[in-house]
Amino acid sequence: MTRFSWWHLAVGVTVLALALIVLAGAPESPGDAVGAWSCLAVLAIGYAAFGWRSLDVRTGRATATSRAALVFPLLAIACTAVGTAFDPSMATLQAITFPVIWFSVDPTRRAIGLNIVLAVGVALGFLVSTGTSPEAVGQAVGVEAISLVFSLALGIWFSFALHQGQENTRLLEALRSTQAELAIRNRDSGIVSERERLAGEIHDTIAQSLTGLVMVAERTRTALVDDQPAVRADLQLIEDIAREALVETRALVAASAPVDVDGGLLPALERVIERFSRETGVRIVCDTAGYLPEPNDIEVVLLRSAQEALANVRKHSGATGVAVRLATGAGSVCLTVSDNGSGIVADQPVGAGFGLAGMQQRLSLLGGTLAIGTAPSGGAELTVTLPSRRLAEPAGEPASAGRANGDHALPAAVRP
Repeated sequence: MTRFSWWHLAVGVTVLALALIVLAGAPESPGDAVGAWSCLAVLAIGYAAFGWRSLDVRTGRATATSRAALVFPLLAIACTAVGTAFDPSMATLQAITFPVIWFSVDPTRRAIGLNIVLAVGVALGFLVSTGTSPEAVGQAVGVEAISLVFSLALGIWFSFALHQGQENTRLLEALRSTQAELAIRNRDSGIVSERERLAGEIHDTIAQSLTGLVMVAERTRTALVDDQPAVRADLQLIEDIAREALVETRALVAASAPVDVDGGLLPALERVIERFSRETGVRIVCDTAGYLPEPNDIEVVLLRSAQEALANVRKHSGATGVAVRLATGAGSVCLTVSDNGSGIVADQPVGAGFGLAGMQQRLSLLGGTLAIGTAPSGGAELTVTLPSRRLAEPAGEPASAGRANGDHALPAAVRP
């Protein structure tokens, strides 16, 4: 049975029982009986119409506002006090009215005030119905004082337990959120560690084997006599295939290589660019003058995206120059990598390659997007956009983050 069902039952049984009690004394004072029944009728109608909706304000599940929730407790107080003035047995309604106040009214000090109002009202009702003799006054004050003390004790304990439960719920939700975040971080850390391990294994095994295969094929082809053109052609083909596989392998290792971004994205990006330029001979310019620092998770994704873009340049473009631009815009940060290579295949989907598909997945976790198009120089242009979560810029610091890798130069023909 739900909480509201219990309330319906309690209010219904109490109202019905009091109506029968009043009926027993109706022949002696029919006018008072009609007045008491009227109070019971008003209370029942008010509860059925709107009162039950206000009974969960303290637990945060009420449909009524805090101010609207006061209406039914005030109505219940009035019906209890006035009903007691007609018939002393109507004071039994306190068994319902006190809990109604505690369940409906927030904050606690307001509920305490209404408890006092109810006790005073019922005491006055007693005096109206039983007279103002010293004995009646003492009895009314004593009964209501005891009722008020018990109500305050139970109500304050209820409020404390409720607030403690809400705080425990908040802490539990925070703990669950932290656990989920730690699980994601552990998973990402495991993925990165596994990629780094595989990259090292590939570099130490497959790449070395391919390098040896290229050297053996080249040496054998050189040692052949001129009257064996078919064999020479086959060896040239083996050498070309091995060289292509070696380029692909080195690109995979470079894209998976660990780079520390604890010192900031710009130094890490500079190290990636310097290494790429040293290994490939491709000239690079990197413009980061418009970039403002972002949280670590965004900078890691930006760095990985730059690595993947440069790996694609190494594998597919045949470019001699690359332009990298990193800038913070209105609510977003944008990374653009363009080259002067062979360009892209028309109508090729963004996720056609495994590396680009992985990049797109990483971006989607942070609400980012990936776009591939044609650069002004005729080559490919990859654009990564992420929502900015940049912290407030310290006062007095310039908006520019500076220029990284300024030693690399890119011909004007491939400048973005």
